[in-house]
Amino acid sequence: MLGNGLKVLIVGDCEGLTEMIRDLERHGFEAESVATGAEAMASHREHDVVLIDLDLKDFDGLTLCRQIRNASDIPMIGFACSAALERVLALEAGCDDCVVKPYYSRELVARLGALLRRARVLSPPALTVGKLQIHPTLRQVRVGNRPIETTRKEFELLHLLAAEPGKLFSRAELLRRVWGYDAVSADVTSLAGRTIDTHVSSLRKKLGSPDWIITVRGVGFRFNREATRGEPCPDKEPARANGTSGRHAPRPPSHGLLREVNSAPQ
Repeated sequence: MLGNGLKVLIVGDCEGLTEMIRDLERHGFEAESVATGAEAMASHREHDVVLIDLDLKDFDGLTLCRQIRNASDIPMIGFACSAALERVLALEAGCDDCVVKPYYSRELVARLGALLRRARVLSPPALTVGKLQIHPTLRQVRVGNRPIETTRKEFELLHLLAAEPGKLFSRAELLRRVWGYDAVSADVTSLAGRTIDTHVSSLRKKLGSPDWIITVRGVGFRFNREATRGEPCPDKEPARANGTSGRHAPRPPSHGLLREVNSAPQ
């Protein structure tokens, strides 16, 4: 199917949203709607395509398009009135395409299909590491023939680690590159660390083994290439002097806040 499970966010409060969602779902998309610009900014990162009605009640639609485009390269289609100038402004504000209201269902689906095809052409090829396949544009993950459902942050984290198997990524670097922190010191707070740990733990369960992502205590994480071939994990931390292994040793207490972070997007 055209949508292939891609998540569509519809931003608007006009009539016909229920019908639009049903129509998109018939073509294989997962669709949901929000009514305000604030909700759109908070949730657009969890979707693959954004459809924006430029005539919002709480927020200027063109401003919202610019803010989303500044924060993400997510494919975006605007809904404008028939005025040619509004359609041009929508494209200048960052929309990849613009649909005139009232629109025909078949036209919207066709434009979505064309937009996704263009995105695939411009996107990098699928990443394959052993049995693991990651499709950046479709945001799909497979282990052999088994599809893996991931959240957006889980996908970004896995793609980053798997793109350079064996490379050790510090927690601070993961916060910058996956969570968008502007500046992070090497001393990551316990709250930020738990966020990373939660996502890593979830990925291990979904991939079917804890050996896919190796924890290097006190430093960060790295992707284990051997796990993709079904081989046992070669890295086990040596036992400590007290007889406990590094993997199961008690965590030292965490102190301090992440003061070096200038902005902390959720």
